[in-house]
Amino acid sequence: MNIKSRSRHSVSNIIAGGINRILGIFLPFIMRTIIIKELGEEYLGINSLFASILQVLNFAELGLGNAIAANMYKSIAEKDSESLCALLNFYRKWYRIIGYAIIAFGVVILPMLPSIISGDAPEGINIYILFILYVMQTTISYLFWAYKRTLITAHQRMDVVEHIGIICKLIAFILQIIAIIVFKDILFYVIANIICIIFDNILCKHIADRDYPLYQCKGKLPNNIKTKIRKNILALSFQKIGMTASNSISNIIISAFLGLELVAIYGNYYYIMMSAGIFIQLIYSGITASVGNSIAVNDIKKNYIDFCRFSFFNLWVVGWCSICSGCLCQPFMHLWMGDKLMLPIVDVVLFAVLFYTVNIRRVVMTYKDAAGIWYPDKYRPLVGCIVNLSLSLFLVKHYAISGILIAAIISNFLVEFPWETYILFRIYFKKSYTQYYSSLIKCV
Repeated sequence: MNIKSRSRHSVSNIIAGGINRILGIFLPFIMRTIIIKELGEEYLGINSLFASILQVLNFAELGLGNAIAANMYKSIAEKDSESLCALLNFYRKWYRIIGYAIIAFGVVILPMLPSIISGDAPEGINIYILFILYVMQTTISYLFWAYKRTLITAHQRMDVVEHIGIICKLIAFILQIIAIIVFKDILFYVIANIICIIFDNILCKHIADRDYPLYQCKGKLPNNIKTKIRKNILALSFQKIGMTASNSISNIIISAFLGLELVAIYGNYYYIMMSAGIFIQLIYSGITASVGNSIAVNDIKKNYIDFCRFSFFNLWVVGWCSICSGCLCQPFMHLWMGDKLMLPIVDVVLFAVLFYTVNIRRVVMTYKDAAGIWYPDKYRPLVGCIVNLSLSLFLVKHYAISGILIAAIISNFLVEFPWETYILFRIYFKKSYTQYYSSLIKCV
């Protein structure tokens, strides 16, 4: 695929994703407001808690999608349909195994739910039934054709997936409003989301079968490819466990030590402060397939020049977004939720710093994933998670939510970012990363 075609698909992906992310910001914002006004902050807190637990359960995916997609880029570039069919078949088998594994983990965690909720659960809600529904919500994607989505995105048609996402988000939003305002039932709220996830997967399957009829789930991969994928899956499993645990432990620790109300308040701030990061992530989701294609067909020198350009752009955007978020968040929270549900200004500053440390890593992560560099980096997320968890458990007792934020900042900035940058430069660019770091410091 030529440069013009890659650029066109990347722009199309970003535009379609932009619309989807706008809906992904504003529709949940409206839903959070409705849930708090109609049901109370504790309902929002338990909703956020269970979503966080399921993110941890979702580590069962083990990064299989990324490992398969990395091989798909090459097969598509070489028009090797036989290998692509075998990859899809391998993908489908593993996704089914993963779906059943998530169900098993959910059953194990079910009796432990009362111990991770500080105080009583909201009145009139069965936490076990609610959690089972969340497990179903997570499992459905693995059991119903989600592997077809990777076939579409590997062809750099993320815009197609984003258009489907827009339709499903709007349908889910309407059904969820009815569930909360009319029935005042959080169970119906989750069921509505399950219905729309099934609809999303059905549409992706239909489009994949229509546009790429040659690619069916059949055939077997050569042993050397299987070995390579299993090796990447092993590495990505460590990364998945570390990343999902790091992103989810905050809500779980806050629930266990501080209560569901503070889970809701923390979630409101996290949601607002990280909303800009959704657009930054969108940019790199839109170009990942193009970067993978460029790595497959262009030399290292060309890709390093592109990498430096993306890094400068990312530094500029992330810096301004961090400053604006820090300045505007507190006045907005005052208008949105009122003084009762606000955090101290020091926490707002820490949220802005956390936003910066999370999003400054985007370029390195994109190139590392597109190049398939996972195995040499396998222990980084686990170490980062252990640092984050250990510091969070210690600091939450003394500094409450501020301690949770400080732990996450330290983990991102002093462990994750330097480690993954070193790996990318050593394995792919084959040069020292000190020049890259010095250029970042000069730009700051």
